[in-house]
Amino acid sequence: MTTRFIISSGGRPKWTSILGLVLGAATVFSPTRVAFSQTPEYIVTELTGEDATQVPSKLNNLGDIVGRNADGGEGAPRATLWGHSQRKAKHLGVFPAGDYSSANAINDAGEVAGVSNTGTAILPFVWSDKGGLQHVPLLAGDNCGEAVAINKHGHVVSNSSGPTGCRAVLWTRKTGVRDLGTLPGGSYSRAHDLNDSDEVAGVAASPAGDRAVLWTNSGDARDLGTLPGDLTSEAMAINNAGDVVGYSKGPSGMRAFLWTKGGGMQELGILPGGNSSRALAINDSGTVVGSSDSASGGHAFVWEKQTGIVDLNEAGSGALGVVLVGAHAINRKGEILAMGQMDHGGMAPEGHICAPAPPLSFLLTPTNMP
Repeated sequence: MTTRFIISSGGRPKWTSILGLVLGAATVFSPTRVAFSQTPEYIVTELTGEDATQVPSKLNNLGDIVGRNADGGEGAPRATLWGHSQRKAKHLGVFPAGDYSSANAINDAGEVAGVSNTGTAILPFVWSDKGGLQHVPLLAGDNCGEAVAINKHGHVVSNSSGPTGCRAVLWTRKTGVRDLGTLPGGSYSRAHDLNDSDEVAGVAASPAGDRAVLWTNSGDARDLGTLPGDLTSEAMAINNAGDVVGYSKGPSGMRAFLWTKGGGMQELGILPGGNSSRALAINDSGTVVGSSDSASGGHAFVWEKQTGIVDLNEAGSGALGVVLVGAHAINRKGEILAMGQMDHGGMAPEGHICAPAPPLSFLLTPTNMP
């Protein structure tokens, strides 16, 4: 994991090889938040290797990151853990006869959920430093699955697939695997996230179309509906308060939403000049990140109740020759994982080839993070 440049609020970009870049972003976070000053800045660390083989996926509250890495471009990708202290890549292995794995989530105990192939199947796994790579069971008769999230108890939510379709499932060491089911009249379900109360967010089919779903810890599947005028919806993430984010889709495109138990579903907005947005992650403080169309293409956004939707590129990353196109993870401390791409209208960071432009990954860390 390397970094290339630094920028501070009101300053000109300076190309260097120091730890990261400092990105002024006074409009991104609310000045009333205790965790941030009135003029917060972020250290933005480039996580992508020279050959773009490192693909970070999620991070925990300690700052440990998981994803996949092809080890310098040689061989198929492997599930990988980058510890917050040294950022050294640790490959988590593959199942016997397999040649591919990817990590999708990590809890604060360092347990990782993901997927690996074998000679005959694609299977979900849970990994720990003591236990190594272990198989997470599928539903009877299924031969394919992927673990997508893990909570502080080590409970794992997966998607199990086979001849009868796909089902969201919850697995614990004590109770085994449980089919979360689908909505009445629906044919499939798919999970994306779970919280520490075993509430699960995802999508399920219904006679009216796909719907964002909250599976409660009592086993009920709750249809979260759609925004007015839309036809379908999908829930992408849930926090420990039970707040759910995702997107609602209709004739006019996709719109990011936040659903709460007290307020129902509300639209989070679209960046100026755009026509669609998707919310992809939410932390326990209620800060939401995602992606949105804008007048100049797809951009990463952050949303808070006090500020509304804000383009993460407004802080000046465009001057660095990089466009943040989507933010897909945020932890309790406000650290954000974002994807980016080279902006050929701007300067290219030292060492990067302008064409072809590989995907880039960044970690945005508040400079005044506790």
